[in-house]
Amino acid sequence: MLLAMTCVLAAADHVAHDLAIVGPREWTFDARLVEPAGERSGITVLLIGGGIGNDLDWSVPGTIQMADTTIPLTINGKTHRDAPLLAEALADKGHAVMHYSTIAREDPKKELWPLEVTTHSVADLLLLQKSATSTIGTHPLTSDDRIILLGHSMGAQRVCAQAAEDSNIAGLVLIGAAQMTRTGPDDPGRNLNLPEARERIETLDADGNGSVTGMEIPDGMDLDQDGTLRIWEVSATIARKSRRHLELKQMPDRHGIPFGEDSLKSRPVPTLVLYGNLDDAQGHHAPILQDLVGDGSLDTIEIQILPGIGHQLGPEQDNRFGPISKEAIGQIVEWIQKQQVETMP
Repeated sequence: MLLAMTCVLAAADHVAHDLAIVGPREWTFDARLVEPAGERSGITVLLIGGGIGNDLDWSVPGTIQMADTTIPLTINGKTHRDAPLLAEALADKGHAVMHYSTIAREDPKKELWPLEVTTHSVADLLLLQKSATSTIGTHPLTSDDRIILLGHSMGAQRVCAQAAEDSNIAGLVLIGAAQMTRTGPDDPGRNLNLPEARERIETLDADGNGSVTGMEIPDGMDLDQDGTLRIWEVSATIARKSRRHLELKQMPDRHGIPFGEDSLKSRPVPTLVLYGNLDDAQGHHAPILQDLVGDGSLDTIEIQILPGIGHQLGPEQDNRFGPISKEAIGQIVEWIQKQQVETMP
């Protein structure tokens, strides 16, 4: 539901329309619709953040203050904002873009973000993104557009669940996607093989230098062929074996949301899946998805593993993050451009 609209100028003379949408508890949430300055493509991309919360711009603060300690979160100590970077790059190609906050205006804890805000259930976050999608469908600027959903991490899983039920969704972009494939029997929605993978990495590190490289890597386990064995590659290897020998039930995860593989099978749509090869949190899904593409059960998806970037699709250093990489943005823009060409009358 659209509550209010104002217009401001954004980068490259694109016009940003500030909106509000209704979500959980009937609270209102800030949203922004970026209208391209030039010729429109007829596509609107909705950006859906990961985890259980994000602000309007998908900001990562440079530092946070805990008691008397200043903790850096970004590599250079400065705040970066990924949503505007994506929005500008897409708008430059004529696509409208919408992104929104999961922090409500009425939230009494909103000023405490990112340390603390009122959290919403995953099911409620799914309803919020559906409300945002509905706004695109009713807004006079975008009501006739084809809609592509772009989701990060847990947002990517919710994107798949929504697309399985909504015929208005024309395509998906999934970045650092979580809960996409089952890692074993009765998987509740987490990497069941992570502890074993960590132990195997330690065992394989024969020289004790903290990494498994060269001759230390068992045959066939360096899945991205970069010369270094990572936890996600070991996790994927274990999961592949588990999935071959056990019946995997089509049940939702612990939040009641279907696994991505089930959603994508129930309503196949063109889908781009991007992971960074430093993503030990979710990268293990990529090889299993590639297996499903290979056996023909997921033939509408394209999977890429990008080098040198992590779960946020940006650089990582000592558990600190950089902004989403230009390479990742370029891959997203190129793929959406291809969808535009292939669906033109």
